[in-house]
Amino acid sequence: MLHDSSPSDSSASFRGQGPRPGGPLKRLVGLLLTDRRHVWIMGLFQALQAFTYIPFTAAVTWLIDRVITPTDLPLSERCWLLALWGLAPLILWPIHAYCTVRAFALAQGLTRATTARLRLLVVNQLQRMSLSFYHRRGAGALANQVTVDLGRVEAFLGNVAGNLLVGTSIGVAAALYLVWLNWRLAMIALIAVPIQVLLVWITSRKVHHLNKKVQRSGEEFSSKIVEFIGGIRLTKSLGNEEITAGRISATIEDLRTSGLDQGIFMRWLMMGVQFIGEYATTMAWCAAALLVIYNQATIGQVVGFMGVLGFVRGGFQTWIGAYDAWQQARPGMVSLLDLLDCDELEDRNEDPPSPPELMGGIRYDQVDFAYAGTRRNVLEGIHVDIPQGQRVGLVGEAGAGKSTFLDLAMGFIRPTAGLLTYDGHPLSVVGLRHLRKSCAIMGQEAFLWNVSVRENIRFGRPDASDAEVEDAAHQTQAHRFIIALESGYDTLCGERGGKLSGGQRQRIALARLFLRQPKFVVLDEPTSALDLETEARLLADLDGFCQGRTTFIVAHRLTTLRAVDRILVFSQGRIVEDGTPADLLSRPDGWFARLSALAHGAK
Repeated sequence: MLHDSSPSDSSASFRGQGPRPGGPLKRLVGLLLTDRRHVWIMGLFQALQAFTYIPFTAAVTWLIDRVITPTDLPLSERCWLLALWGLAPLILWPIHAYCTVRAFALAQGLTRATTARLRLLVVNQLQRMSLSFYHRRGAGALANQVTVDLGRVEAFLGNVAGNLLVGTSIGVAAALYLVWLNWRLAMIALIAVPIQVLLVWITSRKVHHLNKKVQRSGEEFSSKIVEFIGGIRLTKSLGNEEITAGRISATIEDLRTSGLDQGIFMRWLMMGVQFIGEYATTMAWCAAALLVIYNQATIGQVVGFMGVLGFVRGGFQTWIGAYDAWQQARPGMVSLLDLLDCDELEDRNEDPPSPPELMGGIRYDQVDFAYAGTRRNVLEGIHVDIPQGQRVGLVGEAGAGKSTFLDLAMGFIRPTAGLLTYDGHPLSVVGLRHLRKSCAIMGQEAFLWNVSVRENIRFGRPDASDAEVEDAAHQTQAHRFIIALESGYDTLCGERGGKLSGGQRQRIALARLFLRQPKFVVLDEPTSALDLETEARLLADLDGFCQGRTTFIVAHRLTTLRAVDRILVFSQGRIVEDGTPADLLSRPDGWFARLSALAHGAK
């Protein structure tokens, strides 16, 4: 069955690094047809649904020509035949109803399972993307892909699985019946179909352009609204609501006009298609009248023909509906495929089966780094050896290269030149996954999930027991305020930890750090948002925790660096000073000494 198929297994050929053969429709249909047995069974029930519905209308011909119009048929026989005609639906309808419901259930299952596979593929791919990809794309555009674009693809899949096969089956069966009933009328009535197809083909480029414009406008609006929500506190604090609204208004107007243009054009296209169908029906009525006048057709044939002709038109309308749904989904599907085929990945496939145990040493050997598409090195000629357990402070002006230095250490990015080793082993030997399991980061804004306090702490080590979680909270002096919360450790933290104070969030993040027990610790301005008393208590806990662990501390408050063993001073992508705090302070003209003097002067 479909639900037994693993999304990652069943869709292996759907995703890949770099462009893959086949257009977006072919690849989407390939994903839809993953479980062919399910598709065949669904198709069978949809065909039965169609074939059990046509007789309700087609039987009108038999009623008129065999029961109503014959003058030589005894009244009693007419009554029996009429009763038989009236009772037939009581037998046929339950069969039709069962086939319809069964076909619907199978179509819904296929659509939802295919959409779930696609969503899981997108989420798994996003997990594998490098941080530079997120910096380049932005949260709004990616959120639009995962929600709006996937929603349109799901609507198209629902149209295909739920309506297209039924409509096609009914349309084909009805067309064959019309040819059998009266081929002359059939040729006149069905001439509309190729003309309608030609009209749709001629306008396809324009339709694709309009839908692409709608999709781009949606991405831009999503990006703006994410930025708007993120900056709402600043906006309100400065009373600049009108300025913020003005920045978004142009995007809203573009989204409105693009959607309006697309909707109006599609309505004109549908009117053209409908006119061709209606006019062909009018011509068919004229021809049918002539055939009856010249005794080439019976009234029953004409009435039954026109009734069944509606099924042919309905079948074609399902194709038009699927075409419209695909034109709306296509730009989003192309965007999703671009994401799934993107090669800006963290290559986790290089993880070795038996990586060496990391102790905490790290060495930069003439490392350079430049972002893709730029010529200027963000870091250049970095040559530094950091032994196990050393605490290293990183200082320097904004943009000097401190964050890039740490991103290299964590494996978020790879050196453009030079070599980075961990306890003497390159990353290819250590493995990215094993390296990450040995690392932990604590930043100035502690990120918390909107789950319980317990699960936020356990995120540091998912297999930890409740007792271990609570022990970590005790060690970081978080237990007391946690048990005072509404539901204790089961209290939800809110979006990004919004239900807790800054100090509480930092304590929970520190407990998460304690639970993880990493070899490498990165502290990126961990106390910059705290008051001095809370900062002092947190620094004392951090001092104890970092004993024996290789620790990098980025700080602008020099008090944060009071217990470091070594300080690296960055400037314009280079390390300009390297030494103990006492050594650097003894150089009156040095960078760190000047920074320290400025800090004391500010006090």
